[in-house]
Amino acid sequence: MNPYGQGWSQQSGGAPSIFGALPSLPASNASKPLQGDTTTFQFANFRSTILNSTVYGPQQRACYRVITENAAPACTVFKDNESRNIAMIQWQPNAQVETRGSNARVRARDWLRLSSDQSRRVMDIGGVQYAWAPMDGFICLYKVHTTAPKVLGRIARVPNVVTLELTQEAMQLGLLEPSLIATVLLSCGHNID
Repeated sequence: MNPYGQGWSQQSGGAPSIFGALPSLPASNASKPLQGDTTTFQFANFRSTILNSTVYGPQQRACYRVITENAAPACTVFKDNESRNIAMIQWQPNAQVETRGSNARVRARDWLRLSSDQSRRVMDIGGVQYAWAPMDGFICLYKVHTTAPKVLGRIARVPNVVTLELTQEAMQLGLLEPSLIATVLLSCGHNID
C-alpha cells in the first residue's frame, strides 16, 4: 500500500503506529543495521506525539528537542542541544517549513513533495534531490538521480520510539537536520498536502 496516497496498511503482529503514518515493526527487524557506518537518532519521551519529543543520538545523548507548546499548537520548533532553533513548522493555515539559514518559509508539501506516481516524497537539499520511499518496512532515503541508488538513511517505528538511521555519507552531505524535519513530517499524523 502506498503510504503517501492512502496511508500504511496494518502489519500483522505489529503495534499500531503513530496515527497510522509509519509502519510498526517488531524491534528485532528495526534493529538490523543499515550499514556499518551509521548513526542512529531516536525520537523518544513523547508527551503525546512525536511533536513533543527528545531526539537522542550516539551514546543516548539528547541532541535535539521537538517542541509544540500547548498554548501555540499551530507551531512546532526544533532546537539543538544549545537551545538554538534549527527549524520551525507552522501548521496553520497550511503547513510551512522554515529551516536554519533560510529566510523564507516553504509550504511543507513543496519542501517534501509527493512524486507524480505517489510512490515517494522528494526534498531538494543543496541543489540535490533526495527521496523518501517505503522499502522493507522502513521509509528509506536515497539520492534521486543516480544509476544505482543506495539507501542513505531510514525511518522506523518501534514501540514508543521513532528511529532515524543515517549513513556517514548522509551526515557528510548535510542531511541530518533536513532528515530530522522529514521524520517529523512523515510521522506526526498531520496532513502536509
